[in-house]
Amino acid sequence: MRIKKVIALVLTIVMIISFSSCGGFLPSLSAKREAKKNFEYLRNKDIDKLVSLFSDDIKDTHDLYKEWDDFFKSIDGNIVCYEKISTGGESERIDHGKTTYYSVAIIFQNVETDTGKTYEQISYTQQREYKDHPESKGIHIFVVRLLDDGEKGFAEKTVGGHITYTD
Repeated sequence: MRIKKVIALVLTIVMIISFSSCGGFLPSLSAKREAKKNFEYLRNKDIDKLVSLFSDDIKDTHDLYKEWDDFFKSIDGNIVCYEKISTGGESERIDHGKTTYYSVAIIFQNVETDTGKTYEQISYTQQREYKDHPESKGIHIFVVRLLDDGEKGFAEKTVGGHITYTD
C-alpha cells in the first residue's frame, strides 16, 4: 500500500511539472484556444476584431484596415475551415521565476475556402509577453501562403510585419 502512495505522489509531481508554464504546456494551450476564436474572425472577415489583436507598435506603423482588405482580396473565396492548428515555434524567457518574454507562432493548416481552394497554411506570430516592450504585446504578422511552386518557391500575402527591438 505504501508503494502505491509513493508512486501516486511521484506521478502527481511529474504531471504538475509537465503541465506548468515552465514545461511550456499551458502557454501554448492557451494560445491555441485563443487561435480558434481568431480563426472565427478570419472566417467572418471581421476586420475590426482582427485589427484589435495586433500590437500597438504594429498598429502605429501599418495601415491594417487596408492590409486586411488586400489580404481577403488575395484569397480565392471565403475561408471556411482548417484541418489542424499547430504551433510553429515558441520562445520564452524566464527571469527569477517570472516570464518576461513569450512569443508563439500559430499555424492553421490546410485552410479551405467555399470555392474548394485549399491553402497549405495561414499563420501568425504573437508576442504574448515582453516586459521590456509592453507596446509589442499582440500579433505582429499574419501570413497566408498563396502558392507553393516547388523549385520556384512560394508567394505569400501578409498583414502587419516584423519589428526588431534592441535591448
